[in-house]
Amino acid sequence: MTKSLHIKNQVGLSLIELLIAMVLGLTLATGVIQIYVGSSTTERDQDARLRMQENGRFAMNFLSNEIRMAGYLGCLGSIEGNVANNLLTDADGADDDFQPEFGVQGWEAGGTDPGTVNNSQNNVAVVGTFGNGEWTTSDPDPGAPDFVIPDVNATPNSDILRLWGTQGNPGAVLSVVNNAPGTADVITADSAVGIQEDEFLIISDCEQVDVVQACTVVNAGLVATITLDATCAPGNAVATSVITSAVPAEVIRLQGTLFYVGKRDDTATNSPSLFMATLDDDGTLAAPQEVIEGVESMQLLYGVNVDQDVRATVDAYLTADNVTDWDEVISIRISLLMQSVENGTVPVPQAYTFDGVVYDGAGGGNGALPADDRVRRDFVNTISLRNRALGT
Repeated sequence: MTKSLHIKNQVGLSLIELLIAMVLGLTLATGVIQIYVGSSTTERDQDARLRMQENGRFAMNFLSNEIRMAGYLGCLGSIEGNVANNLLTDADGADDDFQPEFGVQGWEAGGTDPGTVNNSQNNVAVVGTFGNGEWTTSDPDPGAPDFVIPDVNATPNSDILRLWGTQGNPGAVLSVVNNAPGTADVITADSAVGIQEDEFLIISDCEQVDVVQACTVVNAGLVATITLDATCAPGNAVATSVITSAVPAEVIRLQGTLFYVGKRDDTATNSPSLFMATLDDDGTLAAPQEVIEGVESMQLLYGVNVDQDVRATVDAYLTADNVTDWDEVISIRISLLMQSVENGTVPVPQAYTFDGVVYDGAGGGNGALPADDRVRRDFVNTISLRNRALGT
């Protein structure tokens, strides 16, 4: 009887009990959602920082390797204009910016001196560099050909660097035939080097060098016969002969590489990236290649050995427009401002430090906070040019 009454009295929950249960359930669900959202935000933040750090390290390592080997133009090491014999002709549209004798060339972006406020901006449009006063440099020799900047589309808040050097392994020059003026010179070399037609070459006997183009290459067994005529573009000036006539000598491929910050497809709304452009087989720049995304700005200082002492020590670090002799550059200090590629990775704009300026919106010489929700970090390294710092 008692059992029957107990079951009969269980008629359900009251309205108050139901409301209390719903509130408790909603409170629990809200807590779970907040934990999920917080965890997801933290995960996006950490992922963005990890990717940015990985990109920054890769970009810095890549540039460091390229800079270390700059200025090597044959066994003579770093050459100067008065001992470099450039056989290339300006016929057939050869570019005026083909200047390997400098080894290192730089252009300073306007308004980006160290310590100068240069606030981050979204959707910065790229502009053409050739003839653009946005980038300046010193004229190392007013009486020589102009120090010409190549034509690419770059962001206007970042410096530009061009490195000249060699690629591949050198090969032995077996003979040099200096023909009469107006007739092409001919060299024979070790065919194992694999020289191809239209490639640019450095011939050196460790006392003097020639810059030439391999217009015709005929391989016969272990020997490659290379004719330095004018049948390719730009071709060789056959009225001029190679000065490296002594054997033994070596031959190696010439390479020039331009580094700048641009945007994919030249579209302003795309994230900025580090680009590189190498020599094409006609002496102009080949199509630029995107190396690493998320590089917002590249700032460069050049370490110059003004007194040319035997210790090869840096006397000052200068911007490109203050370098008066590029043969004195023995190191480069590079600063990269990296940004996360995706916006909205952090809930509020993040402060950062770059090139001697704090960007936190505090005023008093500090820069403004960025207008986006990306994370940023600077990467700095000083790289020695081995072929100059070692006195080669």
